[in-house]
Amino acid sequence: MKIYYSVVSAAVLSVCAVFAAAPAEVSASSSVAVKSSAITAAVNPVNGLLKASGAFNYSYPFINGNFVALAHGTTAYSATINVSGVNRRYLVVRPDPAPALAPVMLLLHPLFTPPEQMANLTEVSNFVATQGFWAVLPAGKNGQWDDNPVLNSNDDVKFISALIDSLIAQGVDGSRVYAAGYSDGGFMTERLACELSDKIAAFGVDAAAMITGPENYCKPAVHRPLLYIMGTSDPLVSYYGNIVFYSAVRSVEFWAHQQGCGGTVAETLPNVSNDGTSVQLTSYTGCTAGHALRLYTVENGGHAWPGGLTQWVGKTSQNLNATGIFWAFASGYSR
Repeated sequence: MKIYYSVVSAAVLSVCAVFAAAPAEVSASSSVAVKSSAITAAVNPVNGLLKASGAFNYSYPFINGNFVALAHGTTAYSATINVSGVNRRYLVVRPDPAPALAPVMLLLHPLFTPPEQMANLTEVSNFVATQGFWAVLPAGKNGQWDDNPVLNSNDDVKFISALIDSLIAQGVDGSRVYAAGYSDGGFMTERLACELSDKIAAFGVDAAAMITGPENYCKPAVHRPLLYIMGTSDPLVSYYGNIVFYSAVRSVEFWAHQQGCGGTVAETLPNVSNDGTSVQLTSYTGCTAGHALRLYTVENGGHAWPGGLTQWVGKTSQNLNATGIFWAFASGYSR
């Protein structure tokens, strides 16, 4: 599976350069809080765009060898958890002070992309500051995930499961844990939807599709809401599929069949940016299990995180914000 992500690594590694050029407030501390006047914001439930009451102020702490852009009112730190004798690392970006029983969004990174760069790419601290959830960004082994249940071990499933238990012990709301991933992280998120649905209330997948033959390996304990975002011009994970993984539509239809959905409703989202992309939302209706399925098709979109920092592998649409839409979609559900 990893061949599809190799081009992404060079693009994502460039993200930190944006922050390295603005170190006026850099601290060497691994845990830095940013405090200033509060910004409020609402997330558009259809396109995920964030409408804020003012401009965000940032600090740029240096964590695990990378600068992290932190919006005011947030703190970030790196931590480890021992799973099966192996120390596994994760990054937390959370409000400061920490609210009681906050929900959690797990964000799974692409190939060879540290959690700190994933936080920058997704600009998740803006949402943490205004929406009050914890963003928790686990690190794959050697920069990659055991995303293929047919070929790989389940070590990463065990890691995420243990991480959720640890976060609950730290005071988060265990009934409102959500997972979303990009590229390699998206494939891993699909595996979690198959194998860890008893602990995760909703899932979001960007620039990834179902590995072929899911009826043989994907048997979730319970079906959950699930959302896909895929670009029609993605050169790495084709929107139209191939012998290794399903097309975007067939991926969602696998879940629709499992969840007993009866139909679809399609709409074209208004363009808010003249960037050569457009977005169509297909909602699956009448689902008897899992509550909701959505597919966001980004016309002319590349292998990118829409609304995030621009990548080098095709166009990054600004007509949709993946971070915002994953949060707006998932936050309405609990397990």
